[in-house]
Amino acid sequence: MHQLAFQLKSAPQPTLENFIVGQNRELLSTIGRFLCGDQNTRFIYLWGSSGAGKTHLMRASGAAMTAEGCHVCYDLKSDDVPTFDANTCFCIDNVDDLEHHEQIIFFNIYNKLRDCGGRMLVVGQQPLSNLSLRADVLTRLSWELVYQVFPLDDIQKTQAMVEYAKLCGFDVPKEVIAFILARYPRDLSSLLALLGGLDRYSLELKRGITIPLIKSFLDLKD
Repeated sequence: MHQLAFQLKSAPQPTLENFIVGQNRELLSTIGRFLCGDQNTRFIYLWGSSGAGKTHLMRASGAAMTAEGCHVCYDLKSDDVPTFDANTCFCIDNVDDLEHHEQIIFFNIYNKLRDCGGRMLVVGQQPLSNLSLRADVLTRLSWELVYQVFPLDDIQKTQAMVEYAKLCGFDVPKEVIAFILARYPRDLSSLLALLGGLDRYSLELKRGITIPLIKSFLDLKD
């Protein structure tokens, strides 16, 4: 009956343009140099809490490099790489979870990239001091640039949700956003997906997005 409502819109594809900067302005400047191939900015480790935007930045950076003709790999299967050169980049997410044999592969790939002028962007949830990885892997990561990705505060999340709604062609009152922030998973991708679902649900019912509509929608999801 409400099949349309449950076809939640996914968040927009991650780009650097649709990343809400918040407290991460210096990091965005560094990523800009990374994308330009600056020789002093070839290896970056990003860490932060879930939903802070680490993977968004990694995927956005990878997409930007791919558009420039670079060969970008998102896993450690080096057999997929035809050659290692200055146009090769590895974007590795969840480095915290690498198995022992994967850490050996990571170590070898890192050394190849360092020798050939390639690049690497690594993402994890913990600062280097808290990572349970091989000592040689931690040493390599500590050689390079390390940034914490700071999550958005509620004011910045509100701004992001308002802007997302406008891009999608609908309005959402700020009191509705405040209600959502108090009761729904607070990472931005989940919040934007919820807005997409609410938009579809409101169109189906031909009603504006209000707090009673949200309660009805969440009751259906439960």
